[in-house]
Amino acid sequence: MMVMDSPVILYAESLGASATVIGLIQGITPLMVVFQIPAADHVGRVGYKRFITTGWTLRLVFILPLIAVPLLDGILNPQSQLALVIGALFGFNLVRGIASTAWFPWITGIIPENMRGRYLAVETASNNIGSLVALLLAWWYFSNSTGSSRFAVIFTFSLVMGMVSLWFIYRVPDAEVTEENAAEKQPVPWREIWQHTNFRKLLWVAFTWAVLMGGLMGFIVKFLKGPAGWADDRVLLASAIKFIGGLSSWWFLKSRLERVGSRPLMFVALGIWGLILLTWTGMSGERVNVSLPLVCVVYFVSGFAFCTFYMCLNKLAMATVPELGKSHFFALFSVVGSLAVGIFPILWGVMIDALETTRITWLGVQWNQFSIYFVGLLGVLVGLVVLVARLCEEKAVNLNELMSDLIRNNPLRDWLRR
Repeated sequence: MMVMDSPVILYAESLGASATVIGLIQGITPLMVVFQIPAADHVGRVGYKRFITTGWTLRLVFILPLIAVPLLDGILNPQSQLALVIGALFGFNLVRGIASTAWFPWITGIIPENMRGRYLAVETASNNIGSLVALLLAWWYFSNSTGSSRFAVIFTFSLVMGMVSLWFIYRVPDAEVTEENAAEKQPVPWREIWQHTNFRKLLWVAFTWAVLMGGLMGFIVKFLKGPAGWADDRVLLASAIKFIGGLSSWWFLKSRLERVGSRPLMFVALGIWGLILLTWTGMSGERVNVSLPLVCVVYFVSGFAFCTFYMCLNKLAMATVPELGKSHFFALFSVVGSLAVGIFPILWGVMIDALETTRITWLGVQWNQFSIYFVGLLGVLVGLVVLVARLCEEKAVNLNELMSDLIRNNPLRDWLRR
């Protein structure tokens, strides 16, 4: 979280980064996933676990320049420091993107199909707990320190935690590589993969979801730091709340994802995202007051809606991808979404910078660079709803059954009975 979330965005902002540069920083991580396509040919021969551990070890090397750059104040100008930050993030995410090729095949190989929904829920809960702790520590530290050197301390903490993560990853058992996936390099039947109808529909959903989410959290940070005028520690505190919301999705999905299916819950998440984007439009359009309680509530709900949709999408991908050639299926699935979430933050950033001087009052809302951006995302959301409606999922329940399940299997209802 220190080198991929709010802290690094705040550091770039302190160096004078524009919305386009913020979009570039947000886009580097997913753009590097494109290297999963050539890497997929080698995963089977190297082995899933070895591929992951090697990549996760090498990526830590690129955190060292991030630690050094904040200590070079007065020696380098901000533009040079920003260029070094982008270069270090490029190297970090290049290695991370290549190594990630083995993740989905590895997980599907060691987690039985009937337990994958529960596993994804627990994994997401663990991610959100760790991310919440990280940002709360950053908030506490930023509240009690000043100067650029504090970012060096934060990035050093990231390096140490990366080393600790390696100790855990070495303890995870490896998965058996099928004979087909371990074979010598052969021409990949990309046309046949694309002609898999259900998989192709899922790719369009992943692409549009990535367009919607690409750079969103980074631009929210820029809005809060810029027009809203918030301090760094306040931004960190508010953005940490999204991980509490993500953690609550585990309570909501731990058994429900297997029981009702992915597609109905994706509609629930998209409905919540509609309310979220309307709220940000109101705040950026000066129709709604940008208060800390409201922003924290929106962040909380965002974390819940994001994790719900993301888990459902991954669960559906695991159910859709066939065992034969799964490394290439998962590589294409990751790359399509990642290209969108990598390119569109840059495009959104260019649009936001181009609209910097726009101030038009209409329907009681000030239409400026950020309110126009959030309304644009609402248009993308409508298209995503249509694409999700086209997905095929045999075990998914209908809307009436979903509502019945939400009422009947409500942990709050059981608690009140006690």
